[in-house]
Amino acid sequence: MPSRQGAPAGPVQQQNRRQPLQRVYDKPGNKLAVPYEPGLPRLQVLSRQLGGKPFAIAWLPKAFTKGVTANELSRTLSKGEVNAVDHDHGFRLSQAYDGFLEKVGDRFECGLCTEEKRANWKNKKDAIRHFQKFHFGIGETCATW
Repeated sequence: MPSRQGAPAGPVQQQNRRQPLQRVYDKPGNKLAVPYEPGLPRLQVLSRQLGGKPFAIAWLPKAFTKGVTANELSRTLSKGEVNAVDHDHGFRLSQAYDGFLEKVGDRFECGLCTEEKRANWKNKKDAIRHFQKFHFGIGETCATW
């Protein structure tokens, strides 16, 4: 049997996480933004119909405690909110939008996208624009164009 120098002793532990999907390249302006939906119950139903994961749908009322706004999406979570998280996201949550993400490999994937077309990013902060435009309808629109 060949030598395993430098390898840890004992059985090798396997991680249950799958490999990230291929990158999704959405050219700006090619996809229309979703209409704004201020009601959380209706937003949960729509997210479920569009193939969102249960952990992300359950996070909606926790993220938007004072209404569906851009400020609520990017607010910093309190220690109590972070400790009350019941899903393993693969990283420690700090902002409200973190609850919609899941770390797969070295990338952050959107839990509200359909399984086959889950958008992913190397940096989690890059997901804010995606959530605002494609899931909550709170993206900024340019009146000049």
